[in-house]
Amino acid sequence: MSAPSVLVVGAGVTGLAAAHALVGRGFDVTVLDRGPIPNPIASSFDRHRLIRHHYPDIPLYARRVDEAFAAWDDLWDELGETHYIETGVIAVSLEPGDWTDRARRAMDEVGSAYEMLDAAAFAARFPHFAMPDMAYCLLTRRGGALLADRILAGYIRLLREEGATLVPNAWAEAVDPAKGRVVARDGRVFEADQVLLAPGVYAPHIFQDFVDVTLEPRRSVLLYAEPPARWAGHWSNSPAWVDLGSKDEIWGIPPLPGIPMKLGVGNAAPEGDPSGPRFFHEHEVRGILDVYRTRVRDIDDFKVVEGHCNWWTMAPQERFVFRNVERAWFLSACSGHGFKFGALTGRDVAAAISGDEPAQTVQERLAGFDRLPDAA
Repeated sequence: MSAPSVLVVGAGVTGLAAAHALVGRGFDVTVLDRGPIPNPIASSFDRHRLIRHHYPDIPLYARRVDEAFAAWDDLWDELGETHYIETGVIAVSLEPGDWTDRARRAMDEVGSAYEMLDAAAFAARFPHFAMPDMAYCLLTRRGGALLADRILAGYIRLLREEGATLVPNAWAEAVDPAKGRVVARDGRVFEADQVLLAPGVYAPHIFQDFVDVTLEPRRSVLLYAEPPARWAGHWSNSPAWVDLGSKDEIWGIPPLPGIPMKLGVGNAAPEGDPSGPRFFHEHEVRGILDVYRTRVRDIDDFKVVEGHCNWWTMAPQERFVFRNVERAWFLSACSGHGFKFGALTGRDVAAAISGDEPAQTVQERLAGFDRLPDAA
C-alpha cells in the first residue's frame, strides 16, 4: 500500500514544520512555494525572530511557549545544531492595565517565571535604555532570538534528506478541496490525498471562498543598526524587548554575533502590494528612530546598516486560524507572532491531518482557546 500523500502550499516556517512532521508520520509530502525555497520575501524569512512568554489576555499562548521551546529543542537534536540565542526579554509597564501589566497577569495565571524591577533597579541594570516614566519592568530569563533563516534552511535540509519533494516557483492560484487539487498560476496541476494551505500573506486570496474569517495583509519595516561605541558593551549583554511602554509597539533584539541589533515598531503603514517589490521610505527609517528616541539613549548616534520590509497576515484577535474543508486544511498561524510557535504548530497540524487528534481540538489549541466560544 502506498503512503498517503499531502500537498503543502507555502514554504514558510509553519509549512515546512508541518511538512517535516507529516513525513515523520509516514506521509509522502510535496511542498509548493510561489518563489524560491527558501523564499526571501516569505513572512517568516529574516535573520531572526523573537520568542517570549509575554501574552496579555491569551494565557494559553503564554503557556504554550514552554511547549514551543521543547519542540525547538527536538529540532536542534535532529539538526545537530542550535539556532536559538537566549538573551532574556524585558517588557515595561507604565500604568495598571497596560500591555505589560496584562501580560504579567497572564503569566501569573499559567505559572511563567519572571523578575520584576522597579525604575531604579532597571536604570542601574540597563542604563542604555531611558524610561523615567516606567512603573516596573517585567524580565524573563527565557526568551530571545530564533535564527529564522537558519531554521528554514535546516527544515529544507531535513525534508530533502527525508525524500520530500520541494517545488519552487509554483504560485498556487486555486484549490479544489473536494479533489485535493491545487492549480498553479502557470497552469500546472498538483493533486494529493490531502492539501495543507499555509500560504502566508496570500492566505486572504486562497481562503476567501472556503473560510469565514477576515485576514488582513499587514506591513512592517525593521531596521538593523549598530549602537555607538560608548554603549556597545551594555547592548552586547542586553535582553531583547517586547514592549517599552509605547503605543507604537516597540520591540527588538540586541546585537548578536554577526547580526546587528534589530529595531522593530508596530503600526507601520500598509503601503504597496505584498505580491510586488519590497521597499521602504527614508521617512519610515526616521520615524522608527523617532519612536526609539524616547526609550533608548543616544539613538541619533546609532548607525543604520540595513532595512527589512516584511508583509504578514493579521487574523481576528491575533489568534491562529486552522480550518478543515473536505480534503483541504487552511492554516494562518501568523498575526505577527507565529514564528516562535513554528515547530509546535507543525506538530499540531500534522496530528490533525493524520487523524491522531480531532481537528476541533487542534483548532481550539492553535487559536489559544481551551474551548472555542460559540461565536468563533
